[in-house]
Amino acid sequence: MAGTFGGKPVGLVSDILNLEMVLTRKPALKVPRYQRAYTWGEREVRQLIQDLRRAFQRGATFYFIGQIVLVKNNGKLEISDGQQRLATLTMIIAYVRDRLPGRAKQCQSLIMDGDRPRLLLRDEDASFYRGFVQEPGKMSALAQEAEWGVDSKDLLCLAARTIESALRDLDDRALDAFMSYVARACTINVVDADERGCAQTVFNTLNKRGSPLSGADIIKSDLIENAGLTDAEANEAARKWEEIEDMFQRENFAYLLEWMPFLLTGEFLLSPGDLATFRGAVERAGGVRTFLLERMPKYAEALRAILTDSIDVGAASREVNRRVKLMKEVKVWDWAPAAIAFLSAHSSETERARRFFQALDLYCFACELGVIDTRVRDDRYARAACHVDDDRLLHGPKGALALTEAERRGVFEALNRSRKRDPLRRLLLLRVEGALREGSFVSMNGDVTAEHILPKGGSPWWNERFPDPKMRKELTHLLGNFTLVTHDQNKRAENKSYPEKRRIFFDTPGAPIYALTRDIVGIEEWSQEAIESRTERLVAHLCNDWGMHDGAGARAA
Repeated sequence: MAGTFGGKPVGLVSDILNLEMVLTRKPALKVPRYQRAYTWGEREVRQLIQDLRRAFQRGATFYFIGQIVLVKNNGKLEISDGQQRLATLTMIIAYVRDRLPGRAKQCQSLIMDGDRPRLLLRDEDASFYRGFVQEPGKMSALAQEAEWGVDSKDLLCLAARTIESALRDLDDRALDAFMSYVARACTINVVDADERGCAQTVFNTLNKRGSPLSGADIIKSDLIENAGLTDAEANEAARKWEEIEDMFQRENFAYLLEWMPFLLTGEFLLSPGDLATFRGAVERAGGVRTFLLERMPKYAEALRAILTDSIDVGAASREVNRRVKLMKEVKVWDWAPAAIAFLSAHSSETERARRFFQALDLYCFACELGVIDTRVRDDRYARAACHVDDDRLLHGPKGALALTEAERRGVFEALNRSRKRDPLRRLLLLRVEGALREGSFVSMNGDVTAEHILPKGGSPWWNERFPDPKMRKELTHLLGNFTLVTHDQNKRAENKSYPEKRRIFFDTPGAPIYALTRDIVGIEEWSQEAIESRTERLVAHLCNDWGMHDGAGARAA
């Protein structure tokens, strides 16, 4: 029966479904041409799998992966929001299908409806995705594929390798149980919209309005009201909580809460509102009183110092703040809980802080360079956060932040690699700039871009001096062939000759001249020898800044 003001609104329907129910919906799900291509990298794929595995291992009733928005259009359900998750989850199912013949039919039923794909990517990638993912028996081949030269296809290959790496340690029985859990318990809020305008309104509202941390007040209430505190203690705890919350923007406060069990016990939250994990970590770390009145305020002060570049560790303050500013340019702050834990306990110990943050800086970028085995990366970060009081467990043999000789060689080799189509290239150049004498801090959000000195497109002037196309291609992407300039300078430089580029780099009014650019002042002729020797020199600067002068890589430099 309709209420006083009418019945249900029209145009939108929302429902909570598990993954099996989402993928087997009819009509098929389609990524429209106006959507961006597949963009997830190793970090996002691995994080999704790790979160699902933690939920599975704990026997969580469900694992909520968020909301997707679908639009009815021409007999298909267009995916307005949710492509990355659905495409990756389908690839996980395909991996299980190919590895477990006994489950192949059931898995394939989630991927294909007879001879029709249940998920259609954009037209540019649909046949590639179908041939390697949706048709049986090809996931292993996809994981071994070399570079295609198309970002979306290269990322799908990387996703296949990541899935294989993240799940290979499960035996067949455990993998079977895990797949059953994912299909049943991986939960999604599905919003169906009658038209694209409705979907866009939903997407904008979800991403621009409201509170991004709905679990904070729930956690606060649970801890304060159910901890057996006296009225006076509860009031003091509530006041302290609100003081801490006021120190941060809500997003940063959300991070602080999300990291809290990790800081306390090395555990991970399944979501910001995962009360059981949060409460358990608090109890094991001394109880609610200790947490609210002692530990949480210390962690909050440490995070505020990190966010405001105001870390005070005595004579090492400038160096530590420089390293932390550079680590903050990394997209995901996996390093932050360990930094918070250390500062909350040892900010008065100057030399200890210098050593800790140099090691954390190196470990952070070794992870970004793909040198650290991703299967142990998070465990080592957790050990670093939990053992800040024990230098042996941090820096000694097999210490959480101590790179092995193989890992040091890996860092050196990664820095010397020709970096074709590398999304980390600009970040790495900013880190090199930060390591140079009189180098400056440069933000990823600034007007700065990586400029090839020997242009990747070539030109008659350059081709005459670098006649071997294969060698030219290899040299183009070496670290020593790059500098940092503004976007306008980059556009103006393009394929111009080296003398013309130098004039643009050094004589553009108002444009900054970074240390990385000043480094080429004395190089009158840009040659193979100049590129290779500059690469060697820049790598040596960076290795020395990370304290690798006694390691295998720096010795080779």
